[in-house]
Amino acid sequence: MKKVSLDTWIQLVGMCSIVASLLFVGLEMRQSQRIAQAGQQQERTAYFFNLLGSTSESGVDWQSVVMETNSDYGDIFNRAEILRRNIFHAHLFTYENDYFQYSQGLMPQEVWSAKLKALTFFYNQCDMRSLWVSRQQFFPEGYVSIIQSIPDECTEQL
Repeated sequence: MKKVSLDTWIQLVGMCSIVASLLFVGLEMRQSQRIAQAGQQQERTAYFFNLLGSTSESGVDWQSVVMETNSDYGDIFNRAEILRRNIFHAHLFTYENDYFQYSQGLMPQEVWSAKLKALTFFYNQCDMRSLWVSRQQFFPEGYVSIIQSIPDECTEQL
């Protein structure tokens, strides 16, 4: 059996250290990318919040104007209903953002569980269900699947 010199062992330890360092840097870069994507998602959500806020202040029903391209909804909804509908949309954007944060490992399970309870509350506002139905096609499949797994109290009332 051949004896391995001390220099060979030092080189081996050095190479293993370099490989470990590269793995660590790679993992850090991956985490930084997830954090950056989460930041972009948060910015989009903030943009829609501002948009919904300004439409609410103006008495504009976001659903009617944006989703249905119908500006003749004045006889259908009063100002309080418009505000409630816009707030419902704001919550859909918020929970979509929360879902993304959670799916990227950036939200603790305990917080996500609380968010699901709140999402369940909003999903089961039966008079707002049509807003969800018209928007669900624009959400990620994972988010839609979670919402579809929520017990539906609206169909139970029919």
